[in-house]
Amino acid sequence: MVLRAHDPLRTRRWWLAIALVWGVSLTGAWWWASYHTAPRLLAIETALGDRVAEVKQLKQKVDELRRRLSISEKSDQVSRTANESLQATLRQHEDEIASLRGDIAFYQRLMDGKSGRKGLTVQALGIKTMNGGQGYNLRATLTQNLRKGGVSKGVCEVFIEGMQGSSIMTLSWSQLPGRDPTLAPEFSFKYFQQLQAGFVLPKDFLPNRIKLVARSELGEVSERTLAWTEAIHNGDSNDVWK
Repeated sequence: MVLRAHDPLRTRRWWLAIALVWGVSLTGAWWWASYHTAPRLLAIETALGDRVAEVKQLKQKVDELRRRLSISEKSDQVSRTANESLQATLRQHEDEIASLRGDIAFYQRLMDGKSGRKGLTVQALGIKTMNGGQGYNLRATLTQNLRKGGVSKGVCEVFIEGMQGSSIMTLSWSQLPGRDPTLAPEFSFKYFQQLQAGFVLPKDFLPNRIKLVARSELGEVSERTLAWTEAIHNGDSNDVWK
């Protein structure tokens, strides 16, 4: 058995060698990681930066497209509204032109006498409902071109035929509710006049026909009889309400 003396210096050298080897291994590992991993990390960071930039650009494009879409939708809405307004205005003007042409044709026929000279004539007759259907407004157009410059004066009689319960009845103007027999519709004109009068029918009275008789002071008589539905239709079409 050989006994060796303890050498502290040798032990210290041994641990120093171990530490040196461990440090060298760490340095090698760091160098290897830096050599192999750093470029990969740099590439990933570069790609990430590129993607972030692309996403930012795409967001800007989306925002721009949304803005353009909003402007386009508002523009389309404005265009549609303007077009609808224009179409409504055109239809209104066309209706006015047609109405004026009808008036001109009517006055020309009335004045030129080509269709023949006529005395007192009930030219048109119509009825409009009022007060929720409880009352009615009658309007008639009276004409004459037989006497140039002559004045036609007279009164109109109104008769309404219908059913009251199970009975057939004909109501005269004086028999209508609230009518004064002495206040029958009167007229006075040279060439034409639009006569207007309001009336109310008795409760539960169902009208079928209406007749208007115009009598002048010179003895001329003209009458016009219409089915109630036709008279209402004339009133709804505004032909006699110009």
